[in-house]
Amino acid sequence: MGPGCALDTDKFYVICANTLGGCFGSTGPSSINSLTGKEYGTTFPLLSVSDMVKANFLLLDHLGIDKVHASVGSSLGGMQSLLAAALYPHRVKSVVSISSGAYAHPSAIALRYIQRRILMSDPNWNNGHYYGKKFPVMGMQHASSTKPWGKASQLSCHCYVHM
Repeated sequence: MGPGCALDTDKFYVICANTLGGCFGSTGPSSINSLTGKEYGTTFPLLSVSDMVKANFLLLDHLGIDKVHASVGSSLGGMQSLLAAALYPHRVKSVVSISSGAYAHPSAIALRYIQRRILMSDPNWNNGHYYGKKFPVMGMQHASSTKPWGKASQLSCHCYVHM
């Protein structure tokens, strides 16, 4: 991304939104639940790819953007790109989906289950309520060690290109 690159910032405005439910710039599991005064942890509401795409289009509406030149993403972002075109075909001119698919293969779902089980076996997991306590480092490291089996890269981003 940049001048003269595939996502040419001399020709396009590139809009990258934080993932809905992520802990960086969006309300997520580490955010404080106003009802309890504690971090949501595992009580944070489940979100779908559809929820994320709809939130992105609310952002585009807020910015006054009716149509994007492309929806670009890899991994989870690629799933969002595909769904963006399916849900809003009149608003997405083209799609670039990298290292992604329209659905998760059963083996990928099984691997993610194994990764979650590894993480949850860490004694510091504390049922997902480890904020302000000892972080489940070993569980995260061991779960991350299975990544090469699932895919070559964990890069997950999503952006819209607007002319």
